[in-house]
Formats: sequence, structure tokens, C-alpha cells
Amino acid sequence: MREFDFTVVYSEGADHLMDVFIEFPQLYSRTVSCHVTSDTMWRVDEVTGPREALSAYDDQLANLQRCSSLRGMGGCQVDWTYETLTTESTRRLIYSKQSESEGCRSIPYLAAAHLGDGVLCRAEQHGDEYRWQILTDDDAAMSSIYEELSENLRDGLELRFGRLDQSPEWDDRRGTGDDLPYEQREALELAVEYGYYETPREMSLQEIADAEDVPTSTLQYRITRAESWLAKTFLSNETGDVSDGVALNQSPGATSDD
Repeated sequence: MREFDFTVVYSEGADHLMDVFIEFPQLYSRTVSCHVTSDTMWRVDEVTGPREALSAYDDQLANLQRCSSLRGMGGCQVDWTYETLTTESTRRLIYSKQSESEGCRSIPYLAAAHLGDGVLCRAEQHGDEYRWQILTDDDAAMSSIYEELSENLRDGLELRFGRLDQSPEWDDRRGTGDDLPYEQREALELAVEYGYYETPREMSLQEIADAEDVPTSTLQYRITRAESWLAKTFLSNETGDVSDGVALNQSPGATSDD
């Protein structure tokens, strides 16, 4: 099996929903599950980020009128429904069903059309990029998918194609940044930004907390939890084992430290 990826880069203003990801760089979406046939796609997406970003995301999703970044490559009317399965302060779980139509083809649809039903796909959205990964043993069909995508790419979108030369990394047990609760990831980003992990240390946690106007105890708690997650995730990736107490089992949107 080989892993291929199609990354679509969006210019600002090219897509209303993708504009939310561009406006809020902390917003991140990934497929939890994606099933596609030659005419229909079902999927569940997990979206994480700050409250204001998710509020903007909710508004755009509720008013979506055309095939957009979640739905495919075109800009036409599309037959799709969605339901918010989980609503948390920094996390959403979205179910959607899409039927393909002429002039509005999604990347999973093209993969199924060229590779047959049962193709494995997953995606992530962050910033101006919407990336699809496809797992297949049919290398030859990839060029046909790329050509059709390129020919139908609308204005404001750029397509990039890649292939993983080594064995595909398709193991969901591996820890990724989206497994870390948003507040803890944000605390780590602030610590790095302010030089907390530099040698010598540029700023203390108290100084960072003062600069960001958050309680020092809150920042310390989030940093400690995040560092624990990093250590346990690193060891579990090295050994392939995950202990019962590893924070990977915590919901990505958990906000127990609020």
C-alpha cells in the first residue's frame, strides 16, 4: 500500500468556510471517519480551536449555500446534510452526508471513481490548506485523479500533490497535536513564543502569565498537563504501548482546566 496526498491551498476570499480557517490559524479540523462510494460521501469531522473561531465556523456552516471546502472542489449547489454531534467550548464533532453532482466533484469522489468503492481517505484543514490523504495500492490511477482535479480547479485554489516513499503512517494510535486539549496546546505555544524553553530561559511562567493576563496558576497547570502528555505520547510512540493513564485518552476538547 502507498500513501498519497492532495493539498488544496485557498486564497483568501475564494471560499467562505475556508476563510474562517485563514482568519483563525488556531482552528483545526480532521476527519474522524470518512466513507465514500462512487456517488455519496459520509464523514465525521472533529474541529478544535478557540471559542470565537468555532463560533465563526458554526455560522458559516449553518449558512453554507454551495459546494465549499468541506464539500468538494467546485462552487455549485450540492445535496448535503450535516448534524453537530458534539458541542463543547473548544471542540465540535460534525456528521455530514454529501451526494455528488455534475460540476461539483470532491477528492474522495474522484478517488472512488478511479479506484473503486472502499477507498481509504482522510483529511485535515488548517490555515489556508485543505489536505486529503489516500491509501491505495494502485499508483497508476493517481495521475488521472490529479489531472481531473487540475482541470476543474476553480479560481483562487492551488493544488499540490505528494507521495510518501516509505511505509504509510496510517496508525491512529500515534499522538498528534489535535489530541491535545486546545488550552494546553495554546499554553505550550506561548511558552515557546516567549522563550520559556530557551537556554538560558528568556521569560518565566509568571512573566508570561502577566504578559497574557492569565493567572499564573492556570498557565502552570496547563503547561504541566501538556508536558505530561508530550512525555507519555513520545514514549507510547517509541514502544507502541499506551498506558491506561496516558492523556491520549482524554477528549481533545476537554476543558477541565478552565
